[in-house]
Amino acid sequence: MSDPTRATLDALNGTDVHLSHVCKARDATDRVGPRRFLHAGPPIELAGIPGPMRGAIITGLLLEREAGSVAEAEAIIDRGEVSISPCHDANAVGAMAGIITPNTPVVVAETTDGIRTFSPLNEGIGGAMRYGSYDDITLARLRWLGDVLAPALDEALRHSDPLDLLALVAEGLRRGDDCHNRLVATSATLLVALTPGLLRTRFEREDIAKVVSFMAGNGHFALPFAISAAKAVTLAAAGIPGSPIVTAMASNGREFGIRVSGLGDRWFTVSAPIGDPVLLDGATLDDVTPTMGDSMISETAGFGAFAMTAAPAIMSFVGGDMAQAQEITARMRTVCAGTSGRFLIPAEDFRGTALGIDVHRVRATGVEPVINNGLAHREPGRGRVGAGITPIPVEPFAAASRALEEAGSGEAGAAEELEFHA
Repeated sequence: MSDPTRATLDALNGTDVHLSHVCKARDATDRVGPRRFLHAGPPIELAGIPGPMRGAIITGLLLEREAGSVAEAEAIIDRGEVSISPCHDANAVGAMAGIITPNTPVVVAETTDGIRTFSPLNEGIGGAMRYGSYDDITLARLRWLGDVLAPALDEALRHSDPLDLLALVAEGLRRGDDCHNRLVATSATLLVALTPGLLRTRFEREDIAKVVSFMAGNGHFALPFAISAAKAVTLAAAGIPGSPIVTAMASNGREFGIRVSGLGDRWFTVSAPIGDPVLLDGATLDDVTPTMGDSMISETAGFGAFAMTAAPAIMSFVGGDMAQAQEITARMRTVCAGTSGRFLIPAEDFRGTALGIDVHRVRATGVEPVINNGLAHREPGRGRVGAGITPIPVEPFAAASRALEEAGSGEAGAAEELEFHA
């Protein structure tokens, strides 16, 4: 195994991440401002955004009081008066549309070396900003999350032991989650960890009760905690010259892109796939926005679809059975350079998950990396329309492999897998 590959895997396996803050995005980054927002996936022009992303920008303009009505917000967008840039360029990750505005409530993670990342708090699985909902209920919830829940959790952190976010993910895998599309156990563990601190805050008892009730009723509440941690470890593994290991996967609903450690911030893209999803009753493929979001940073960091044998219940959500889950996790090992030393799968005798997608291996084998993801309706505000196991075409991985060769950074091929042990 080449030294760059080993160094990248060492960073993925050895970087520690803790929960730093829960706050509004304007307090986490200077990359957002008036009519200056972040979005999921590789760069995209405002005129080309898909329906859910347009709806989420409408939500953002209303949240920021940049617009007083939906019609006014649409006019601002149509005049091109909103600037958008990728979450990944701001050390952030956003689920689905991924729109982040100054007042968006976010989770902030931090490594021991000072890398800070963030992701919007999860609003639940109904109408939400990430799906492009902009009704009064969505706006009221967002304002409550930013004005009550976020500061309550942030203060609770001051009264709690440091929260190791990667240990949270590892425990979730042990308890039956994949920590991308199933986070029921992980969210429960998070609730248990934060509640004592909440009880010590200055907040009124009724506010604390609402915070706890919201967390308890949202099985995806832990997602931003998991993916902000994943972004932190992949950033720690980025920028290693010659390394063929993928450090980001993301999609804007038009293009799916990857970044590779040895190739900096360059995106290698392909048309966003849809796969063969399990659709909600009454929905058709014509209703589906192609894959969208940054949450496949989960698979990049070694969980999600790469840990589906840890989460039997996820198969009923994305389609398939345990035999398929075993086949997928085994197949992902053929395109990864190593295994995780901390993300262990009980059903595989506590073997580590596949870790470190190697673009040379993908090119050489033709095996498509997979993600398990939710899919949004193509129209703003219609919410989730399905979910599935989505293969990602080989093309961007092969293009990155060739780019590394052209830069004199190795040849395509499959080296031995590197095992790590906790």
